[in-house]
Amino acid sequence: MAVQVCQGAPMKNTKAITNLVYEAAVVKRMQRTGWQILGDNQEGVGEHTFMTSVIAYFLGKEISKGLTLQNAGRDLNMETVLTMAVFHDFHEARTGDLDKIATFYMTRDQDKANRDIFKGIDDELLEILTIYEKKETLEAKIVYEANVIAFLVELKLLEEKGNTHAREWIAGNFARLRLPEAVSLAKDLASTDSHDWWKNLRTTLHEAFSNA
Repeated sequence: MAVQVCQGAPMKNTKAITNLVYEAAVVKRMQRTGWQILGDNQEGVGEHTFMTSVIAYFLGKEISKGLTLQNAGRDLNMETVLTMAVFHDFHEARTGDLDKIATFYMTRDQDKANRDIFKGIDDELLEILTIYEKKETLEAKIVYEANVIAFLVELKLLEEKGNTHAREWIAGNFARLRLPEAVSLAKDLASTDSHDWWKNLRTTLHEAFSNA
């Protein structure tokens, strides 16, 4: 099918970027492998990336107002936070997703995968991902802990369905959190019913049914 497009300034590295977009489609299709150990749940890498990005945004905004940022002695770069969050697992297009038990027996070169994917296309992004992997900057710590919280959210949903093994994993993964704001958010999520967000709407609907 012929496609007509408006004439404009051509993009640089067009072919490389189009290839990268299709590689992103691979990431979107990939499944996270750890859930097969618990015998329940399915989650795509892209779904996990979305949840991590949402959590990283709000965690970063909260930290911008709190003591953690004051102790860091500098401003927080939210653009870097969101860039890290969106691309933190992109390397899995080439390395695959490796669950925690598999890491006892296998290794993967995430840095090489990122270099092969992004070098010459977006060296700034490559540098941001290199910084993320070191987990030393506040931005990197926020995204890492958002990544953990995204995992905890999925475990909480499993727990609500009656998966008793999920409870053990929740307790174990809480220990990975260090930022006070991340710990606070994770505790709130753990103590909140996942359907509370539409509780008031349910009440309104049920009252309407009764009055119909």
